[in-house]
Amino acid sequence: MLFAGLALSCLWAAGCASKVAAVTPPPPLTERIPDAPSDSAGYVWIPGRWIWRPGGYIWAQGHWALPPRPGAVWVPDQWSPGHSAPDVLGHWK
Repeated sequence: MLFAGLALSCLWAAGCASKVAAVTPPPPLTERIPDAPSDSAGYVWIPGRWIWRPGGYIWAQGHWALPPRPGAVWVPDQWSPGHSAPDVLGHWK
């Protein structure tokens, strides 16, 4: 009986945690894009994004980056409504 109660408590807690985590992030923050690096030829601005951490979302600032190959473009995170994490993380294409 004790084991069944403990198992039920764990399932309940896991269900509550998943409901808390399944909150769509806030809209993106407006960032002031800093000047590109002095040797900025080829750099691309990668916008900031929300990252889920226990207790809520934190904002990861945007940054300048060099594409991994000529012609590569940055594809931002892709989210489904109601999800706490992106379905597809931002990546170079």
